Amino acid sequence: MKQKIGVIRFGGITFILAGVLFGVHNLLLLPLPDPPGTDVELLAWIQEWKFNLAMADEVLIFAALLLIPSIVALFRVLVKVDPVKTWLGCGLLAVTIPVYIMLDIFLGRTIYPVFGLELSADIHRLVLSLYYGGMHAAAIIMCISTVVLSLVIRRSTLGRSVAYLGFLAAAGDLIGSFPWVAGKPLIMVSQVLFSAWFVVVGLKLAVSRAEQTERRSTVEPL
Repeated sequence: MKQKIGVIRFGGITFILAGVLFGVHNLLLLPLPDPPGTDVELLAWIQEWKFNLAMADEVLIFAALLLIPSIVALFRVLVKVDPVKTWLGCGLLAVTIPVYIMLDIFLGRTIYPVFGLELSADIHRLVLSLYYGGMHAAAIIMCISTVVLSLVIRRSTLGRSVAYLGFLAAAGDLIGSFPWVAGKPLIMVSQVLFSAWFVVVGLKLAVSRAEQTERRSTVEPL
């Protein structure tokens, strides 16, 4: 009988997919210039970048939802190493999920009309400011979560190299949380580190021996 995929391996796969989708989301928004100030220019800016905004919106919701099984898998691997830090780090990571979902709603409202309702330039300013402000908050939370989890990963079977990449990704999250201050090159580096850490953690989880160890322990006779 073909062996079913385990929770940890499945979480590793979803971690990889989440990292890729977050990378696509960031890549789609990276070319966008800063939103202009005047009404006419802002509405023209939205129309000009409508495709990028729409595709980024579609990708973000799936990236956020994929974090659910990813967090479960990471928790199961790390909780025996350091329960307190694992609860804290995974809890903070879980907090970002509803934040990203709400941001996806905000971003979609700039593009997709609801019942034919058109938004004024002032409402678009509010929605965009909420989106960018929310991404700032999510990046700060992700920064703290990544640091805490990397401290645990450093002592786990996932390896020190993953932990050090996590520390770099956390620094990138902090820099990337201020897109109106940091330049495009720094933003791009921070986004690459963010996605790379997700993918590397996912790869480690997908080939982790923790799943096999758990299975052996459940079938061993008393």
